[in-house]
Amino acid sequence: MPPSKRVVLNTEACGGCLTCELVCSGRHFDGECHKNLSAIRIDADMLDYSFSLSVCRQCKSASCVAACRLGAMKFDENTNARYIDKEKCVNCGLCVKACPFANEKMSPIKRVMFHGKPKVIKCDLCRGYEGGPLCVAICPKAALSVQ
Repeated sequence: MPPSKRVVLNTEACGGCLTCELVCSGRHFDGECHKNLSAIRIDADMLDYSFSLSVCRQCKSASCVAACRLGAMKFDENTNARYIDKEKCVNCGLCVKACPFANEKMSPIKRVMFHGKPKVIKCDLCRGYEGGPLCVAICPKAALSVQ
């Protein structure tokens, strides 16, 4: 599988504002901003004032792509990011089950309910957005980057 970059977090710089979560959901859900609809998640431990990131790792093996029976999981021709073809996806969740990191505390690919219908969410590096991932561009502390 072609290699892809991914969004990474500088944990020392992150201030836990969660702006990245809101801008991600707004971009992918027609302006609807909610952390449950975000493909990027920041976990905050406020006792230690430390933060961790959950976002698609754009795995080389891409088991999510292999699990999709309808060919809705694809590779972007410019970035090689794994993305969901919304026209083909039936939101069955097989890709979520195939993800080796889906059992972690915060899954990098998830199936949520959106207006009463299931929807699969994963980072696509803001496919089609000329400036790259919006979460990286908008982070007020420059804690996110693409590597």
